[in-house]
Amino acid sequence: MSFEKVKQILNKLTEEHVVLLKKSEELEEKLENQFSDEVLDEVMDFIKKDVAEHARVEEEDLDQALQEAGITDFDIEALNFGHRTLDEIVEHLEYLISLYKKGEKEYRGRDLKKEIIKTAKEFFSTLKDHFTEEEDFFFPDILKYDIERFE
Repeated sequence: MSFEKVKQILNKLTEEHVVLLKKSEELEEKLENQFSDEVLDEVMDFIKKDVAEHARVEEEDLDQALQEAGITDFDIEALNFGHRTLDEIVEHLEYLISLYKKGEKEYRGRDLKKEIIKTAKEFFSTLKDHFTEEEDFFFPDILKYDIERFE
């Protein structure tokens, strides 16, 4: 397997970043303006399906392509660490949503809806930072392996 496969995956991931961030912005706006069970379900569906699949491609497909291209010293764990951080926010968001769906109005003395919106925004903001980190540091770091081979 050549380095081309790695490049293809990185290009696909970078394109997905744009799509996922646009969807994040739309969902954030919906949470603020049309807060409902349906919107909460849409947010969780987006996170559990779209964002989770994107992370899987990074953790599994990209890692495999790197191995096959003979790039064994790239620290994929650094990339995965960002995913763990996002997972922790998602767990908290799910917990808050479950309280809301049980009819709770407050969380630790604060308005539950506001806490859900704040936590969702934290997720979307962290996701954006993570994508920026990938595009500015991790992906170029991977791409330099190709350049080094021809020096």
